[in-house]
This record gives sequence, structure tokens and C-alpha cells, in this order.
Amino acid sequence: MTSKNKPEKNLKLFNFPKDGKASKNVLNKGLLITFEGGEGSGKSTQCKQLVNKLVDDGVNSILIHEPGNTPMGEQVRKWIKSKNIKNPIAETYLFCAARAELCKSVIEPALDKGITVIVDRFIHSTIAYQGYGKGVSIETINNLNNIAINGLSPDLTILLDIDPNLSTNRINKNINIELSNFSDKKNKSKRESFEGNKYENMSLNFHNKVRDGYLEMANNDRSSWSIVGAHQTQSKVADSIWKRVKRLIESHKIN
Repeated sequence: MTSKNKPEKNLKLFNFPKDGKASKNVLNKGLLITFEGGEGSGKSTQCKQLVNKLVDDGVNSILIHEPGNTPMGEQVRKWIKSKNIKNPIAETYLFCAARAELCKSVIEPALDKGITVIVDRFIHSTIAYQGYGKGVSIETINNLNNIAINGLSPDLTILLDIDPNLSTNRINKNINIELSNFSDKKNKSKRESFEGNKYENMSLNFHNKVRDGYLEMANNDRSSWSIVGAHQTQSKVADSIWKRVKRLIESHKIN
């Protein structure tokens, strides 16, 4: 049994919000907000800032990421990071399998409780990376995504858009910072110290294709997408995100 004074926890997989600030939800339903963008766009940082802002604003919220937050998702994450999967179609199936489990085990139960869910990568990542980037049929990915999400649809998708040339510079800077924290014994290679290394190391042409794919999807559905220039300072990016999310919140507030 979970104490009323402590957050409900599922080991290290995800945390429901603490009682207190967000105990009285101001929304009439849980919202699904997804973050998309290329490597080095700052998604993880902005996701964390947003969920904290939402809780402070009285919106019960959790932050999760793909793949992950379930035993299956964490295993898929390890497989993807291993660099041993060479077939883009196999990657696509793995991502969608983990997504199906995440939707059923985490996202749907949270939304049913009126909790707003922030997801660091969702269906559009597979379309952008495996579809536009690696050439897997978009139709195939859409079919698999539809099976995985089983009717779920993001209320808002935030695209952190950045020129791959700029994001590469950011990544290299972060690698050097991380590298300075390792002893010589652990200093194997710069790229091995980062979760996203498999994709970060891919060609500029690949990253341009991914970016083009994201922009095409966003521009084709501006009502449910928000494009934010990730080249700006963290505070400016956060402000732009909050303005768009605030409009979404206002449209779903309890009367």
C-alpha cells in the first residue's frame, strides 16, 4: 500500500506526482503531450522543465521516455544502444513493441487517472528516424504505430527544431564536459559515454533527412504541432513551450 504522504512509485520506471501542489487537478482530463526533435535539440531538459511547471500550476503530470519506463521498454533501449541491430525494419518493430507496452502499462492508466503525460519521443520519432532517415516505408510505420497506440493520439506535439550542424557542435561540447568527469581508466571513447551515440554518430545527410521529415509532419498538422526553434537559449525555448502548453491547458480547464 502506498502512503498518502509519498508518491506512488513503480521502482525506477516512472513516478506519479507527489501529493500536495498538484493534488487538485485543474484539468477535466489527462493530456498527452509529446516532444520530438533531432539529436542535441534539448528535449530531455525541456521535458523536465515542463513537467515541473505543470505540477506547480496544479496539473498532475508525469514524465516518461521512449523506449523505456517498462521492463520491455528498458530492454529494447539496451538493444538499441548496443549498436548490434543493423536492420531498420527490425528497429521499427522493436520501437513499436515497446510503445505498445508503454501505452498499455503507463500512458493509458495515467490518462484514465486524469494525469497529464509528457513523453520524450513518441510515434513521430519512428517515422522521422526509421522512415525519413532510414527509408522504412512510412505506410508500414503508420500501420505499426496505429496498432501500438490503439487509438491514443497526442493532444500536442512539440518539435524542437535545430540545424544538424548546430546540434553536432552542442553534442561535441557535451561529450567533452562528460569526458572530464571520467577517470583515465573509464575513458574508452567520447561517443561511448552517451545514450544517443548510435544516432549521434550517423551522417549529416541522415540528420538532415530526419529534420526534413519532422518539419513536413509538423507543417502538415499545425493545429496539433508546435515548432520551437531549439537554437535559442534554454529559457527562451521554455517560455515558447509554456505559452503553447498554457493555451492547451486553458482549453481543458475545469469550469
